[in-house]
This record gives sequence, C-alpha cells and structure tokens, in this order.
Amino acid sequence: MKSIKILSFVLALVLGLSSCSSSWLDTEMTGSALTQDQFDKLPNTADGAVLGLYSMLYATAGGSNHHYFGQKSIDMATDILSGDMAMTANAYGWFTDCEQQQCASMTAGRNSYFWSYYYTILLNANNAIRSFVALENPTDAQKTALAQCLTMRAYCYFNLAHLYSPGMTDVESADRFVGNTGMDYLCVPIYNETSSVNEETGLVQEQPVASTRDVYNQVVSDLNWAIALFDETGFSRSSKLYLDKDIANAYLAYTYLQTQEYDSAYAVAKRVIDAGNYEILPFEDLTTTGFVDQSNPSWMWGLDVTIENTTHLASFWAHMDIHTYGYAALGASKALDEELYKSIPETDGRINWFDASKKCVASYKFYDLARGTKADEYDRRWLNDIVFMRIEEMYLVAAEAATRADKLVEAKEELKVLLAQRDETVMATVDGMSKDALLDNIYYNWRVELFGEGRALMTFKRFGGIKMRGGNHFYKGGEQMQAVDPANPVLLFIIPYSEYTNNQANNDLKS
Repeated sequence: MKSIKILSFVLALVLGLSSCSSSWLDTEMTGSALTQDQFDKLPNTADGAVLGLYSMLYATAGGSNHHYFGQKSIDMATDILSGDMAMTANAYGWFTDCEQQQCASMTAGRNSYFWSYYYTILLNANNAIRSFVALENPTDAQKTALAQCLTMRAYCYFNLAHLYSPGMTDVESADRFVGNTGMDYLCVPIYNETSSVNEETGLVQEQPVASTRDVYNQVVSDLNWAIALFDETGFSRSSKLYLDKDIANAYLAYTYLQTQEYDSAYAVAKRVIDAGNYEILPFEDLTTTGFVDQSNPSWMWGLDVTIENTTHLASFWAHMDIHTYGYAALGASKALDEELYKSIPETDGRINWFDASKKCVASYKFYDLARGTKADEYDRRWLNDIVFMRIEEMYLVAAEAATRADKLVEAKEELKVLLAQRDETVMATVDGMSKDALLDNIYYNWRVELFGEGRALMTFKRFGGIKMRGGNHFYKGGEQMQAVDPANPVLLFIIPYSEYTNNQANNDLKS
C-alpha cells in the first residue's frame, strides 16, 4: 500500500528509528509497521504482540527530539493546543508549535507524528488480530491477547476520531469545513483485520477516508468484541500497563459520550464505577503522591517507570515538573491557564496543585513530597510513573452524560461523589443546580481535574464555545479562542500532506 509505505517512512524519518527486527516486539519501538509475514514468523507471538503495542505508548523519537515521547507527549501537546495548559516562556523550542497553534496543518511535523504514531500501533495490532482470528482453537492466553489488541486498536481510532474531526458541538460550523456535517465529517481511513493484504509485498491495500461515524462504529465494535473476550477468559492483569475489561468499558463510555449516545455513555461509565476496582484520590492526598505512583488506587491505566524504560529528558516529567531536572525546571514551565486558575474557589483542594507566584505552574500536582525543592534535591533519574487514565474520568463521563440525557438526579449524585473529595462547599450546592449550571460545573471539573492528562482538547471541542487565554501564555495571552472556528481551524488536525497526496484511494477528495 503506497500510503502505508509513506507512513512508515515518515515515522522512520521523524523519529530516527532503525528497521524492525524480531526483538522489536519484546522491548521498545524501533521501527515501522511489521508486515503480516514478519509478524507471523515471530516467536511467542501472543506475548510479543501485546508487549510490542504497549512499548509504543512511551517510545521516544530518539536523538534530540525531546518533545516526541509517545502518548504523554500527545497529551501535553493537545492540552497546550486547547489553551488550558499555558507555556509561560518561549524556551528551548519544545511544544512551541502547540502554543502558537501551528501543529495541526497538513504540513506540520507534529501532525505527521500523531498520524504515524497511531497508525503504526494499529497496523501492528491488525497483524496480530488477523493472526489470532485465524486460529482454530485459540487458548485463553491468545484470546486475552486478542482482546488487548482490539482494545488498543479502538484506542487508536478513538484518538484519531477526536483529533481529525471538528467535534459535534456545532454542526453548522462543521458543515462549513468540507461540506458535510457532524458524524458525516470525513475523518481518517479505517484499516482492520479484514483489509486486503498484498501477498507479494505484505502491505495493506490503501483505504479512503471514512466518516467520523464509521470510525466511531469501528471503535464500538472492537471494544464490544474485546469486552466479550475479557469476560470469557476472566482475564486478571499483572500490571496496570495492560489493558483489561475496565479500560475497554471506559473507552466505550467515552465513545458514546463523543457520539452523543448519552444513555449508553452513562450506563457504561456506571458499569466501570460500580465494578469497584478503583477509588477516587482522597482530598488528603491531592498534593502528596497521587500522580507519581501507578499503584495509586485511582489509576486505571498507567506505566511503572523503571531504570530500564525511563526516557530521561524526553519525558513528561522533564517537561512538566519544576522539581525534576529538565526543561520545566530550567525555564520552559507549563502551567494552568491563568483565567482558569482564577475560577478555582479557595475551598477547592485542587487550588493547591498550582502556584500563583510562579505563573500557575502545577508545582504540587505532578510532584512527589518525598523529594525536596532545592536544585540539588531534584529528581535526576526520571523514575516517577505516568498515568493514562483515572477513575475520576468515569465519574465525569457519567455526570456529563446523565446531565445531557436529562437525568439530573443521577448526574448530581455522580458529581457529588467526586466533589466530596475536592470541594465540599460546592458539593453542598449541587442539588440546587439547574441543568445549565450543572453542565458548567462539570466542564470546570473536566478542565481542572484532568489538567495535564490529555483530555482538554477533546473536552473543549465537546462543550464548544469561546474561552479567554490567560495572561501567563507567552503567545496570544489575553485573547479569545473558539472551539470550532471554520475561519481559523487551529484545533482541527488535517490529514497530513503525504497521506493526502499519496493515498490513491482518496482521489475523490482532490477533485
């Protein structure tokens, strides 16, 4: 497939990676997508497929590309692009394209990185899925590996859908982008285990761009399939890095929220909550170790960072924590948007995450009190863990979905559970809130609670409207941003130029 060859080439070019080998799936991301034939010849395929996909979550670009380090670099980039994360200074150049709203165009390097990152993961997931599906009598281990690969594929398409579509908040504005509306917006190509493979080259035949509806339908199909397999095998994971039934259900709830199927979103989010496997981070631990250790009971999905897998300066901690030796400590700090900070009540314990004297830097959210605050006490080993999902998100999905479905009693109950560990004063007012007031408070909680965790852009697109950028942004501080703006679609990622020009299945888009 011509376009996939280019995707692989772009990834190798952008990341400076070596070609793939049999050790690639066992350790780290070192190359482009494996062909089906290469995959089938690997030893211990089930374990290798899963470990290889997980390793891509934190694979770095190598060399001096210190703002490309897997999923957390995407989380940071999109939070900055949304305006909720402010870059307080233009130093070192990392993530500057996001602050200056220049990362989503067809020719932007970060756009190519996002595209290559997700498609490399899902193409390797497809090879694994295709092989597992072909087995006549799969073992429980193989069924579990298949379920994890399906969940990872769904995760990739979920992220592609929300990045490469304008969102569902403003159908009229969405229509003005390319002449189609809402869920009919032409989004990204879909490749799955049924896609034709060229027997001679081992590459997948190129596919046209699919609608946002079709992409989300693929996500729902994959997640339901995965959940059924997890149920069948009774899978119990040995590490929080592994995807399981709770994570699959969580992304299913998110997907229903994105597609405005609110009753389903609420029901599935409640399914995760009621399983009782996780606990909201308690008030007393808000500024202790709640965001540094994957063993925390609020973490649903995360990585245990060790000497073997740490990515040093090319890492979330080096860019985010002013108490870790890295770019944030040396002047390139990332902070909560100042206007958003001003909206935090004194009674909200999360106000202590941010230091107003340092331009609202998150000094005590992503910080371990076991460390000191002096330069000679900084963390110089980059061993704090990284989080991909917390149970708090499911309470917010449930509360938002229930509110939009006019289930205000249920929505208020879910929000109050979260606020009981964040702001008891506001919690006492929830029962008296109107639907609009409730949505406003839920939106506020999404923005503050999930700061730095990669949900801000998706949330902004979903709620829509206009926000004022705080004065602590080095770029356009004090100016307005609009979630869906056809005249200046800086928040909408456009299919990269190489894919647009070389994927022959998209010729209709060029006419």
